[in-house]
Amino acid sequence: MTSDGSPHTRLRRAIQAGNLAIIHVTAAELGYVTLRDALGILLVIEREAEERFDAAAVRWAGRLALETPDLELAELRGALESLDALPDEHAQRVLFGLAERARPLARR
Repeated sequence: MTSDGSPHTRLRRAIQAGNLAIIHVTAAELGYVTLRDALGILLVIEREAEERFDAAAVRWAGRLALETPDLELAELRGALESLDALPDEHAQRVLFGLAERARPLARR
Protein backbone atom coordinates (compact mmCIF):
# COMPACT_ATOMS: atom_id res chain seq x y z
CA MET A 1 0.00 0.00 0.00
CA THR A 2 1.35 3.42 -0.91
CA SER A 3 0.99 6.66 1.00
CA ASP A 4 -1.97 7.38 -1.32
CA GLY A 5 -3.96 4.59 0.33
CA SER A 6 -5.16 1.17 -0.70
CA PRO A 7 -5.85 0.38 -4.36
CA HIS A 8 -9.57 0.52 -3.59
CA THR A 9 -9.21 3.99 -2.07
CA ARG A 10 -7.23 5.13 -5.11
CA LEU A 11 -9.90 3.69 -7.40
CA ARG A 12 -12.67 5.58 -5.60
CA ARG A 13 -10.65 8.81 -5.79
CA ALA A 14 -10.02 8.29 -9.51
CA ILE A 15 -13.74 7.71 -10.08
CA GLN A 16 -14.58 10.92 -8.19
CA ALA A 17 -11.95 12.82 -10.20
CA GLY A 18 -13.10 11.26 -13.49
CA ASN A 19 -9.57 10.11 -14.33
CA LEU A 20 -9.90 7.13 -16.69
CA ALA A 21 -6.14 6.52 -16.89
CA ILE A 22 -5.83 6.05 -13.12
CA ILE A 23 -9.09 4.09 -13.03
CA HIS A 24 -7.70 1.66 -15.60
CA VAL A 25 -4.39 1.13 -13.78
CA THR A 26 -5.96 0.82 -10.34
CA ALA A 27 -8.75 -1.53 -11.50
CA ALA A 28 -6.11 -3.78 -13.07
CA GLU A 29 -4.17 -3.73 -9.79
CA LEU A 30 -7.27 -4.73 -7.84
CA GLY A 31 -8.18 -7.59 -10.16
CA TYR A 32 -11.85 -7.39 -9.10
CA VAL A 33 -14.07 -4.31 -9.10
CA THR A 34 -17.42 -4.39 -7.33
CA LEU A 35 -20.51 -3.78 -9.42
CA ARG A 36 -21.06 -0.52 -7.54
CA ASP A 37 -17.56 0.69 -8.41
CA ALA A 38 -18.04 -0.55 -11.98
CA LEU A 39 -21.11 1.68 -12.19
CA GLY A 40 -19.03 4.62 -11.00
CA ILE A 41 -16.53 3.83 -13.74
CA LEU A 42 -19.37 3.58 -16.25
CA LEU A 43 -20.54 7.07 -15.31
CA VAL A 44 -17.02 8.39 -15.93
CA ILE A 45 -16.94 6.64 -19.30
CA GLU A 46 -20.30 8.20 -20.17
CA ARG A 47 -18.83 11.66 -19.44
CA GLU A 48 -15.29 11.26 -20.71
CA ALA A 49 -15.31 8.56 -23.42
CA GLU A 50 -18.82 8.40 -24.81
CA GLU A 51 -17.73 6.23 -27.74
CA ARG A 52 -16.99 3.42 -25.25
CA PHE A 53 -20.20 3.81 -23.27
CA ASP A 54 -22.53 1.37 -25.06
CA ALA A 55 -20.13 -1.57 -24.84
CA ALA A 56 -19.33 -0.79 -21.21
CA ALA A 57 -23.05 -0.47 -20.35
CA VAL A 58 -23.79 -3.86 -21.92
CA ARG A 59 -20.97 -5.47 -19.89
CA TRP A 60 -22.30 -3.81 -16.71
CA ALA A 61 -25.83 -5.10 -17.40
CA GLY A 62 -24.44 -8.59 -17.97
CA ARG A 63 -22.65 -8.49 -14.64
CA LEU A 64 -25.83 -7.25 -12.96
CA ALA A 65 -27.75 -10.22 -14.37
CA LEU A 66 -25.08 -12.71 -13.29
CA GLU A 67 -24.24 -11.29 -9.87
CA THR A 68 -27.65 -10.30 -8.49
CA PRO A 69 -29.51 -13.13 -6.79
CA ASP A 70 -33.22 -13.25 -7.56
CA LEU A 71 -33.04 -10.44 -10.13
CA GLU A 72 -36.34 -10.38 -11.97
CA LEU A 73 -36.72 -9.80 -15.68
CA ALA A 74 -38.66 -6.59 -15.04
CA GLU A 75 -35.80 -5.31 -12.89
CA LEU A 76 -33.27 -6.09 -15.60
CA ARG A 77 -35.50 -4.32 -18.13
CA GLY A 78 -35.66 -1.32 -15.80
CA ALA A 79 -31.88 -1.38 -15.41
CA LEU A 80 -31.46 -1.30 -19.20
CA GLU A 81 -33.84 1.65 -19.41
CA SER A 82 -31.91 3.40 -16.64
CA LEU A 83 -28.60 2.76 -18.40
CA ASP A 84 -30.06 4.33 -21.52
CA ALA A 85 -31.22 7.35 -19.48
CA LEU A 86 -27.82 8.08 -17.91
CA PRO A 87 -26.61 10.50 -16.61
CA ASP A 88 -30.12 11.14 -15.23
CA GLU A 89 -29.96 11.22 -11.40
CA HIS A 90 -33.03 9.01 -10.92
CA ALA A 91 -31.50 6.44 -13.28
CA GLN A 92 -28.28 6.55 -11.26
CA ARG A 93 -30.18 5.93 -8.01
CA VAL A 94 -32.00 2.94 -9.54
CA LEU A 95 -28.74 1.43 -10.81
CA PHE A 96 -26.83 2.00 -7.57
CA GLY A 97 -29.70 0.36 -5.68
CA LEU A 98 -29.52 -2.70 -7.90
CA ALA A 99 -25.72 -2.79 -7.67
CA GLU A 100 -25.97 -2.96 -3.87
CA ARG A 101 -27.79 -6.30 -4.22
CA ALA A 102 -25.03 -7.86 -6.34
CA ARG A 103 -22.84 -10.63 -4.96
CA PRO A 104 -19.55 -11.60 -6.61
CA LEU A 105 -19.83 -14.95 -8.37
CA ALA A 106 -16.87 -16.46 -6.50
CA ARG A 107 -18.51 -15.74 -3.13
CA ARG A 108 -21.87 -17.39 -3.82
